[in-house]
Amino acid sequence: MEEAKREDHTILVYCLPLKAKERDIWNFFSKTNCGKIRDIRIIRDARSGRSKGVAYVEFYTSDAVQKALTMSDQPFELKGRSFLGLRVQHSQA
Repeated sequence: MEEAKREDHTILVYCLPLKAKERDIWNFFSKTNCGKIRDIRIIRDARSGRSKGVAYVEFYTSDAVQKALTMSDQPFELKGRSFLGLRVQHSQA
């Protein structure tokens, strides 16, 4: 029996502030009404557990992905500071 192929609705976000948490990333995409987020995974160093400034964000729809892709270079707010240089792209499976 062949498994139904699910469309990939995941983006890669990089150049994140190292102190950013999943909730901060969720807030960033939610404030611009990109769409409903299914999951956020921050990539961390295996030994130290520190963020590498990279995260995968999975959305429920392809429309949400298209909106999220427009968020590159938008200021990322974290604890009252604004960080520039954020990049958003399709994830490479």
